[in-house]
Amino acid sequence: MLEPVRQSYRENRPLRWTRVHDLPDFVYFNHSIHVSKGIGCDSCHGRVGDMPLMWKASSLYMEWCLDCHRHPERLIRPRDQVFNADYQPGESQETLGPRLVREYGINVGQLTNCSVCHR
Repeated sequence: MLEPVRQSYRENRPLRWTRVHDLPDFVYFNHSIHVSKGIGCDSCHGRVGDMPLMWKASSLYMEWCLDCHRHPERLIRPRDQVFNADYQPGESQETLGPRLVREYGINVGQLTNCSVCHR
């Protein structure tokens, strides 16, 4: 499985990546806003560190994204835990989620405005 990486190194040639998540051109997506608002990488990408080969853990279809945009309190976490694949909330998510939504200034009503993702 790692032989392509080794060969790339030996031959001083870049790896050829196969895109797993490819959103349509009419969809605007910015990782940084999700990271800064406490959405963990594994919320969308799954537990990448446990995948021998990367696969789509989530469809990333519009309805899937909208479900999170309507209810960010379900997945939001402290910002310092965004990259922690082993994160477990110290308190119930039912308590933590709404508190972080308020603390991070997330306006849930605006998250389903079409122009948030389509520009």
